[in-house]
Amino acid sequence: MNTYMARGAAGLLLLAAVAACGGGQDGTSGGKTEITVSGMPPSTQPESQKNFLAQVAEFEKANPSIKVKPTETQYDVKTFAARLAAGQLETVFRVPLTDPQAMIKRGQVADLTADLKLLAKSDFDKRILAPSSTPDGKIYGLPTEAYAAGLVYNRELFTKAGLDPDKPPATWDEVRAAAKTISDRTGVPGFGMHATANTGGWMLTTMTYSYGGRMEKEEGGKVVPAFDDAPTRQALGLLKAMRWDDRSMGTQHLRNQDDLLRDFAAGKVAMMMGAPNLYGSYIAKFNGKPEVYGQTTLPSGSGKGTLLGGTVAVVSPKATPEQRRAAVKWIDAVYLRPKYDPALATERAEKKKADGLVAAVPQLPFFAPAVSDPVMAAEKAASNVDWEHFATYNEGVKAQEFISEPAVAGQELYAALDTVVQAVLTRQDADPAAEITKAVEKVKPILDRSQQ
Repeated sequence: MNTYMARGAAGLLLLAAVAACGGGQDGTSGGKTEITVSGMPPSTQPESQKNFLAQVAEFEKANPSIKVKPTETQYDVKTFAARLAAGQLETVFRVPLTDPQAMIKRGQVADLTADLKLLAKSDFDKRILAPSSTPDGKIYGLPTEAYAAGLVYNRELFTKAGLDPDKPPATWDEVRAAAKTISDRTGVPGFGMHATANTGGWMLTTMTYSYGGRMEKEEGGKVVPAFDDAPTRQALGLLKAMRWDDRSMGTQHLRNQDDLLRDFAAGKVAMMMGAPNLYGSYIAKFNGKPEVYGQTTLPSGSGKGTLLGGTVAVVSPKATPEQRRAAVKWIDAVYLRPKYDPALATERAEKKKADGLVAAVPQLPFFAPAVSDPVMAAEKAASNVDWEHFATYNEGVKAQEFISEPAVAGQELYAALDTVVQAVLTRQDADPAAEITKAVEKVKPILDRSQQ
């Protein structure tokens, strides 16, 4: 799932009584096509809610035949399946990139292929569309956020250790060497690994992708575990070597993402896995120093894959053709336009700066270079973030293979793999292969149940 979104959404208000389509049975109200849309900030965030409602008003003015009813519903992994089964989802709702493939197979989202002609720009980066597409070219969802996992590093500690902060590690072997150098010369752990709250399995999956592996595969018409092989063993072998042979990972090993980011911001760890969207929390939540933060792509092992995360907007299969078209227009206006309109990208960045917020952190381009490059140039010009500290990330993602998170019972798989990571980091005698075998036995019945 999109961990950055879903974990933060768990406590938000759910308006479960909202019907999927709203209005009359034909999806109209007062002669207008009516759609319900999720994602409005709650009343506890008055300024954000005010801005969202202003977007609704602007959209309705530009599309006078459409009525938009927003809800405060946010994706919550604990309640989403029940709301889906009860038919309580909005016309437009957002889900993590892990979800669309299973939803497509179950007929739970609408086919939007014929409606893409309504988009102002449709020259997408095919890697971004892949999680919500089928092999025959049909499109069932449109991206709203996307990130590719990479490596976050402390530029100041690199300099203190005699390393060039403008040339961060490009391979895992280089990460290992840099971690040992930093640890030996500064006394600060060179690398930190996620290990709790499903983040250990999440980042082990990310590392496995970089070694060319996968966590699940289809076999005999069913999805089964695929991680009992060389790539996952290589990833764990690297962690074990850094932890016990090099002693470059310190002694704190039962941390989740926030724990690691807090330590990173405090200068207590030099490198960790993470995407550029961590930067906002690094600054606002943990008071990190802007000049210290460095971001590069995920180091490669024997492959060039990295984990693709984010959110995708999908449409209820109950939507009428008119509602479906209205939904696509909404997704385009609210979520896609800032990705292809340089003027709007500048406007939003300037507003964030005026509000004292982090503005225009580098992100993945949604569209082909001819569309995305002018937007990125506009964002860079308006940003209050030093884009040079993201230079190797921005260049490196162009050649990477983006791989979605495990599509079936991903969080349960991550939980099982947490124990594998914890064993390797806390017990010197732990056998990675044996720990993987234990995890496979845990995951098999979970995947079976999830596919019944």
